[in-house]
Amino acid sequence: MKPIDERELDAAIRLAAARHSEFAALELEVGRAQQALEDRKLIERAKGLLMTALALSEPDAFRRIQLTARERNLRLVEVARQIVEQQSLLETPKGRETS
Repeated sequence: MKPIDERELDAAIRLAAARHSEFAALELEVGRAQQALEDRKLIERAKGLLMTALALSEPDAFRRIQLTARERNLRLVEVARQIVEQQSLLETPKGRETS
């Protein structure tokens, strides 16, 4: 068995640490991108609900979400989540009919 050269070992350790840092940064970036996509989907769904319920255009529905977020000091996605949650409360659960 060949003896380990300390310089080669040190270089290998540094390279592994650098690769680990790069991988961790990429993982974080992917996580942020996935969250941004989910947020965008939720905002789109909320816009659609407002467009249907209030007969708004797409820009007007988005403006309504923006204004509400600004007035309540919330992020757009939080307002969108509230809209979607409120809509789900108004829907009849599957298997149950109202009389």
